[in-house]
Formats: sequence, structure tokens, C-alpha cells
Amino acid sequence: MTHVAGGARLVTDVGEFGLLDGVTNLIESSRVRSSGLALGAGDDAALWRPRPGRLAVISTDMLVESIHFRHPWSDAASIGHRALAVNLSDLAAMGARPRLALFALGLRGDETDRWVYDFYRGALALAQTWQTRIAGGDIVRIPPDAGTTIAVTVLGEVQPQRVMRRDAARAGDILAVTGPLGLAAAGVRALQSEQTQLDGAPVMLAAHKRPRPRILHGLLLARAGVRAAMDLSDGLLGDLPKLCAASHVSAQLEFDQLPIPNALRWNFRQDYKDLVLRGGEDFELLFSAPPDVFLRAVQLCLRCNLPPPTAIGTLTELSGDEPAITMRWTDQRREVLEPGAFDHFAQASAAG
Repeated sequence: MTHVAGGARLVTDVGEFGLLDGVTNLIESSRVRSSGLALGAGDDAALWRPRPGRLAVISTDMLVESIHFRHPWSDAASIGHRALAVNLSDLAAMGARPRLALFALGLRGDETDRWVYDFYRGALALAQTWQTRIAGGDIVRIPPDAGTTIAVTVLGEVQPQRVMRRDAARAGDILAVTGPLGLAAAGVRALQSEQTQLDGAPVMLAAHKRPRPRILHGLLLARAGVRAAMDLSDGLLGDLPKLCAASHVSAQLEFDQLPIPNALRWNFRQDYKDLVLRGGEDFELLFSAPPDVFLRAVQLCLRCNLPPPTAIGTLTELSGDEPAITMRWTDQRREVLEPGAFDHFAQASAAG
């Protein structure tokens, strides 16, 4: 058996079944008892029944080492938190309440059992925040030259009349976001350049390593009557065109209204606009609503001591065959912007 500092053991020494037993014990120690879970970890599959009158909402996502995270940049608990957070963000965008999560890990075998358990502890801590039950999953061996691979599937539920969708936006709606833009991309930039002592670096690094899914915001937006939303995983100019295309509308953005953190203006004077518009992985909610519904959403957030959403523009009728995204800059100049999503494959070297 290979000895590792601190008493940890290599995954190859622990073995698949020993590791699964340890993970199952961690999961079973959670105090979360999700509504509707009839059978959890330990069998061939979990059994879950949504509450009467609810729709099941299901989403899955993958994180790959060197594309979505890097071991030297994040501890295991932060990677576990992030893996669950990016999936919960999808449920938030639908106005759903999360209930269950399933995890699948692809490991080389040179990881330690402590890394795996800390990974799950990070995920379990976030799951407990939102009363989400981790109901099982799988662990498999991958080639020694491959990167750690994480796949997460989440299940939630929502009342049918409160579902938020990309195709429900309408011309005349106010376009808004639930929080600041560009922080996560700035955190990656700080890590790449080894400038982690910059003013505001802790907030930027936290946005990248431990994003906060806007579950409560999503529930309140849906309650206020918002019907069109999505989460910002590919940046404003990557995701807004998807909403516009689904709803057959165009968008007029107001630069002076964008929630741009001062840390970006101070530390990235030359390209903070690019971080804000195209940086990606903010995991804030982008939504549209008629003015009265937007005002109601603001009031609900304030009543619950949450930061209110920020209006960043309006949706307009299509003027051609394709949606156009127009920016009005500080000098009142208008410019049609080129859509641009964060491409994990083309920009692998810039990933965190």
C-alpha cells in the first residue's frame, strides 16, 4: 500500500467498493431528507416522487479538469461545491426548487481517498444549504493521462404555472440580471497571471471557485410572475442571443446600467468590458419581464433581504431575420454587438 502524507490513501489502494462505501457513509450522514425520496444511495437506482401538482425539472452538466477547473487552483471541497452549484443554477433559471442530485466521478487512481471525501463534503455543504439530497452516483476508472471528470445530474420540482423559459420573453420587456457580471472570469484571469493579491481578488476568486446558485432569486422571480429566464454560464453575449432567438426578439443594452464591479474597472482597465460581456460562468440569472412584473420582483427580493435585480436594457421587436444585440455606450453611441459565447474547446487554455 502506498503511503501518503496525513494518513490519506491512494484511490487505487482503497479500491472502487471501499471508496463507494466511504462516499455512501458520507451521504447518509447528511441531515437532508428530501421530499419524495423513497430509495436513496445503495441500490441500482434511486426512487423519487415529485409532490402532487409539480413538474419534475432535470438538468445535467460535466466538469473536466483543465477545462472547467484546475487542481492547483482549487481544493477538493471547492471543486465539489462548484460541480453542484453550476447544476443548481440551471434549476434556479427555471424557477425550480432543487430536491436530488447524482454524482459520477472519473478518477485516474492517483487521487487520494481524502480528496474524494473532501470533494463530497464540499458538495454536501452546498446541498444542505438548499435542502438537496445527494441520492447516489458512480465512480469509474479513467486512463492515467486523462483529466478528472465530474458529471452531475440534478432533479427539482416546480409548479407548472411558475416555470420560467427562454421562449417566453416579449418585446417591451425589461431585461435584467440578478447580480454583478464578470467576477468569475476576472478570478480566472487573476489565477492565470498569478495576481491573486489584487484589490478585490478574494471576491473574484470566490466567484470562480465557489459560485452561488441563485435558487432563492429564481423562486422569487417566478413568484413575481417572471416567465422568461436563463442562467449566465457563457457570458452575457453568449447567453442573451439564445434567449432572444428562442423568443424571436432583439435586445437593447444600456452600458451605464450594467452591474460592473469596481474591482474589474480597477484591475483590468484595458479589457474589463470583455470580461463583463463575454467572460462567462457568472451563474447569475438573466431574465425579462414587463415593467410591473419587474417592479414586483424587485420588491419581493428587498422584502427577503436579497439584492434586487438590475435592469440592463429592454427587448425590442425583430427588425430582420435574426435577433440583434445593440449596446448604447456612455457617449450615447449605439453599436450592434457580435454575439460571442465562451467556447470550452477553443479557449481551453483560458479555463479555470
